[in-house]
Amino acid sequence: LTAAAAVVTVMGMLAHFPVLGSAAYPGSRRSATEGSPVAMKMKYIDSPLSDIQWLGGRHNVFVLSEKGVLYRSTDGGATWTNQQKFLSKGEGIQKTKIKSMHISKNHNTVFFIGHDDNNWVTIDGGDTYIKSQPVDLIDVRLHPTNPEWFLASGNSKGCKGSNRVAGTSDNAAEEKFCFRKLYVTKNAGETFTPIRNYVVQYEWAPEVDKNEDLVYATVHSVQEGNQKFGFWDQFVDFVATTDYFSTTKVVVEYGNRFIFGEHNYVFVAAVNPHHETSVNLMITRDAGMDKKFQKAKLPVEVLEHSYTILDTSEGSVFLHVNHNIQSGGASTGNVYISDASGLSYSLSLPFNHRDKGGKCDFEKVEGLEGIYLANFVDVDEKDKEDAFSEQEETSIGEQKKSRKNRATSKDKAKIKTVITFDKGGIWSYLDAPKTDARGEATNCHGGGETGCHLHLHGITDAFGPFYSLESATGIIMATGSLGNHLHDRLGEINTYLSRDAGLTWKEVAKGSHIYEYGDHGGLIVMAFDEGPTDHVLYTWDEGRNWNPLKIADFKFEIENVIIEPSATSLHFVVYGYKTDNDGVLISLDFASLHQSQCKGIDAPGAEESDYEYWSPSDGRMNGQCLMGHKVKYTRRKQDAQCYNPEESERIEDVEHCVCTEEDFECDYGFARTVQGGPCERVKNMEIEDPGNPPSNCNRFYTVSKGYRRVAGDTCRGNSAKWDPVQIPCPSFPGAQRAGKLVLGILFLVVVSLGVITAANKVDFVEQMRSRWMNEYKKIKQEDEYIFDDDEEDELHQSAELVNEFDDLAGESQTRKRRSRKKKFEKEDGDEDEEEEEEFDEELDGERKDDSGMDVQVNVPTLAGPNKQ
Repeated sequence: LTAAAAVVTVMGMLAHFPVLGSAAYPGSRRSATEGSPVAMKMKYIDSPLSDIQWLGGRHNVFVLSEKGVLYRSTDGGATWTNQQKFLSKGEGIQKTKIKSMHISKNHNTVFFIGHDDNNWVTIDGGDTYIKSQPVDLIDVRLHPTNPEWFLASGNSKGCKGSNRVAGTSDNAAEEKFCFRKLYVTKNAGETFTPIRNYVVQYEWAPEVDKNEDLVYATVHSVQEGNQKFGFWDQFVDFVATTDYFSTTKVVVEYGNRFIFGEHNYVFVAAVNPHHETSVNLMITRDAGMDKKFQKAKLPVEVLEHSYTILDTSEGSVFLHVNHNIQSGGASTGNVYISDASGLSYSLSLPFNHRDKGGKCDFEKVEGLEGIYLANFVDVDEKDKEDAFSEQEETSIGEQKKSRKNRATSKDKAKIKTVITFDKGGIWSYLDAPKTDARGEATNCHGGGETGCHLHLHGITDAFGPFYSLESATGIIMATGSLGNHLHDRLGEINTYLSRDAGLTWKEVAKGSHIYEYGDHGGLIVMAFDEGPTDHVLYTWDEGRNWNPLKIADFKFEIENVIIEPSATSLHFVVYGYKTDNDGVLISLDFASLHQSQCKGIDAPGAEESDYEYWSPSDGRMNGQCLMGHKVKYTRRKQDAQCYNPEESERIEDVEHCVCTEEDFECDYGFARTVQGGPCERVKNMEIEDPGNPPSNCNRFYTVSKGYRRVAGDTCRGNSAKWDPVQIPCPSFPGAQRAGKLVLGILFLVVVSLGVITAANKVDFVEQMRSRWMNEYKKIKQEDEYIFDDDEEDELHQSAELVNEFDDLAGESQTRKRRSRKKKFEKEDGDEDEEEEEEFDEELDGERKDDSGMDVQVNVPTLAGPNKQ
């Protein structure tokens, strides 16, 4: 099916709807909106949109075009003003082109990096602009609390595209060698002071450290010659300073990359000095400069090439580890889940799909506990045999950034979608919808090796990924296909919606669309994105009925539909580009469609109320008991013809449940080997003898039965079967007699749980092969299954003067806040010529991040057997 045919198919579908508004006049800008119940305004800009950012609320918006022209709106995107004349102040317009904008999350400060040494700053949200001291800069970090404090980095004069600071003298080393320089300013860029050379990564300390001068960085311990960019290096350390590098403290030796997570987590990737292509993950939750880091404990002794921090929002850590495994042309890694400390990990999902840039198809369903969607690669026998063989890191190419690049690799690698409702304990397939968008039977039934399920695109490819927001309770949208695995062929990709957090799914449109939520999920707008269009579709009843809305008198490529960050308003912005490469911005205000405000929020479920109670469920025997409790959310009824107040909050009611095995995950050193089976010890792991008390034993110590409570689970009672056993320390009175008794009981419990099995007599690779080839292949649609094998995520540091890492802010709002992953990435050596070319691209405005960790808060979501 050609792209043109796909467009015809979707446009034919739209023809079945009555088009809102009056007939269009050729060439008339008003004809598309004349008589429409939706207020629309269009703005042409000089070139396609490169970045869009909201500042300090829902009204002040900045847009940067691909040609570096800055636009601003003060009414949420309804009207736009070109800002170049305010930047130039009599200078040539060419000198006011912007490469990147850096927006503070806590105040009205925006720093704009321009070409050469031209930079600007506003501290009043764009009312006025100040030109900063001339410095060639690459990146900026704004202080979390002080609006005029910035850290900034650039390159020495020995690099192509030098750093020239007015008033500084040249020196031989800077002219001859290429290295990264770090600056600080405390007067909004009026002056920049150089503070350290040979810097890799840098950040202001988080507010929890309670020292506004504290800076963390990774720096080269040897400051001479050309700096190596994009490689793990044992001569780089993670350091802290409170006096801007007059003195420094080495916090983690060999620490090359770091990132701050939620719940006070700090992660540092430290090079193994004995094997430079291998790294160790160091973790702490300590506050202050005197942090004590500990090494993450993984259940297998396999080289770890890189990490992606998938999620820390619920206290524990979902960690994707790259063991450098390839399958069917696709990169994969293992997903591990930590205990509450974040230090001890057990396998949750093997062969998680990732791209070469470190992004992983793994997302949390926002606003709900314990529910995640993910894609994994159905690995064949040969790949499993190779999975844990030691491999050298391979060269990693530049990641494609355009959503219009249609990859074809997924049909070679069998990528499948799964969901968990218990924070990674059990993963299961998504049930396919019974009918399609036209009401015809899908005839897609799960079960067996060739079973048919719904499989969804993640953030690693060009189609719309699974997408949820905290303000839109339980709603998920995605693009995907039905079958044994995910397809990329046009004509087979359609758009799907779930309003029960992934349990069931509905096909809402043929073809691939891009989508956005407003009004707390009460209003959804989507646009066809496989080719030019002049329409969008919207729904007020969460996908039951879709209405077409003509927004232009010409067809254009729609790149995205976006809304202010809280996604609670009724005002959307659609952006894209015409065939002549002009950018198009269209404001859509749905406020006039429904005059009445929803009522009855204090009486959900009542006939006269517009609200209902809803509780997420996994569709199993435990029903609505997830993470040890049943939660009731208040949300608008699907058929209610009203809008939510923008300030309305969800009302939650929590009821605790009795413990079951689903409230527990396998402890460190244990894994499930059969569907729904017990946690069994991994044979080849060196685990301390349970009979040996710890050296610092104090009165009692605990011995695991192979289980640990899922972090955040609140179940009550009936947990003795899985809880660890408490044993008195040898020095405690009566310990010897009590210890023998407890150990005897423990032995019986362990036997009853099946921990000591024949599987322990084979090595881990054999367990993995058996588990996948014999058990996983037999999974049925209605079955619950745990996939337990090991793989890991890839480190991608690009071998360039400027690291090829994704923006920690998640590529701003152009990716709809869908990308929330954090990554350490490494790329092996590119040629010098390629380094210079890519460095030039960086200077031309690509926003890169030195951390090498992709914040994909856009972490991913999963689907299971009864979930679609």
